[in-house]
Amino acid sequence: MEFDSEDAARKFYVEYARRLGFVVRIMQRRRSGIDGRTLARRLGCNKQGFSPNHRSIVGPDKKPRPSAREGCKATILVKMEKSGKWVVTRFVKDHNHPLVITASGFSTAVSLLILHHSLFVHNHL
Repeated sequence: MEFDSEDAARKFYVEYARRLGFVVRIMQRRRSGIDGRTLARRLGCNKQGFSPNHRSIVGPDKKPRPSAREGCKATILVKMEKSGKWVVTRFVKDHNHPLVITASGFSTAVSLLILHHSLFVHNHL
């Protein structure tokens, strides 16, 4: 699969993720050492990897919170070819966690944010 731009590839994967029920996180970017332009971009599920333990950095009085990351492997890697097109060179579709699909196509967090905003506006007008 190929795209005309990095942004088109990102938009495609974000829409794919929304329909499947996960959120995209920008994982990595490789730049040219000559002119600094982006040559490759890796995007993945926001549950990819594991969070480091920051307990000693934050302090003992802070309440530990559960990590949102679960070691998910779902990812896409796009690279810019010499033609200027962006080509998918790696695609892993498998998730190791349940996906959250809502009727509206928004994630649960976004749906709650929209509801909260609607209630706030309604109560303050």
